[in-house]
Amino acid sequence: MSIYLDCNSSTAPHPEVINAMCEIFKKPYNNSATHHIGSQAESLVQKAIKSIQNLLNADNYEVIFTSGATESSNHVLFNSSADKLFNSAIEHACVYNCKVDGKKIYEFACDKNGVIDLTDLEKKITNQHNFLTSAMLANNETGAIQPIAEISRITHKNLGLFFCDIVQGVGKIAVDLEKLNVDFACLSAHKIYGPQGIGALLIRKGIELKPLIYGGKQQNSKRAGTQNIAAIVGFGLACDIASQRLQQFSQLANLRNYLEKSLKEIANDNIKIISEDAPRLANTSFIALKNVDAQTQLINFDLNKICVSAGSACSSGTISQSRISQALGLEKHFLNSAIRVSLGFENTKSDIEKFINVWYNFYQQKFNKK
Repeated sequence: MSIYLDCNSSTAPHPEVINAMCEIFKKPYNNSATHHIGSQAESLVQKAIKSIQNLLNADNYEVIFTSGATESSNHVLFNSSADKLFNSAIEHACVYNCKVDGKKIYEFACDKNGVIDLTDLEKKITNQHNFLTSAMLANNETGAIQPIAEISRITHKNLGLFFCDIVQGVGKIAVDLEKLNVDFACLSAHKIYGPQGIGALLIRKGIELKPLIYGGKQQNSKRAGTQNIAAIVGFGLACDIASQRLQQFSQLANLRNYLEKSLKEIANDNIKIISEDAPRLANTSFIALKNVDAQTQLINFDLNKICVSAGSACSSGTISQSRISQALGLEKHFLNSAIRVSLGFENTKSDIEKFINVWYNFYQQKFNKK
């Protein structure tokens, strides 16, 4: 039986989400239709929007449904009014790799703990005009939580707009968009036990943003195309469930800490827990083993039916997988040696003990210790 420890990549839809979506699939819902079935569909969409707004304290934000956070990020980066883009060195690939014709792109640094360097940010955006700052709430690889409210304050003080990728934070920590004071935010349903292929872009009311996808007048002409009502319903329900389980999620830190303590006792100086000294998501551990390639470790775990990753699923199998480690300035012998363990509600202590046992045997093999 497999042990799944890759929840920052994707989560399985909650049973209630699956059941609700199956019911929606039974009807020809299209909320653009003017008949009574269309009106029913629109009511379902509005209910889901309210669920998202309630989870994020986002009543002052317009909610645009997208295919996921990658589309949402592209929408902001390509179509905001800014002609200069500033992003951190640790952003997700959908921001970091987004090259927009006609817009200059600048990068600001993070410290050795994987936390954005506010001094470097302020230095680079001071006296700039018509710019957009992008910074994620929590890093998808290290789990490090970023000082978003302060980044927002610095950006707005310098008359810029602020876009925040809140994907990894939603459902794991309390997220209040009013307190964070962001102008744009994005999230994806499949990170919070909702369906894949559905996400949302949140735009502070009063800010204009041209559409990325043209066609009909759906979603106030912000995103054309017939909406996926079943996925939207599943997304909304996943948000409701997430709001009820925030406290439960924080308890995953007990399993995460047990895992890390056990590995450090085995490996001593041959192991590094990246961003260990930063505020982190309760479920995330980014573990580097000295001079042992991450892919080699992944193969070993997979052969033992344990699912982990070497960072973001979007960069898996490419050289960019070491970009976050490079941004943190890791020593060369740890640079390409990190695997990500990301826990979910379904994980148990026995899962962690199996992981530790497999890791111990692998470690003994590699370091010739008996």
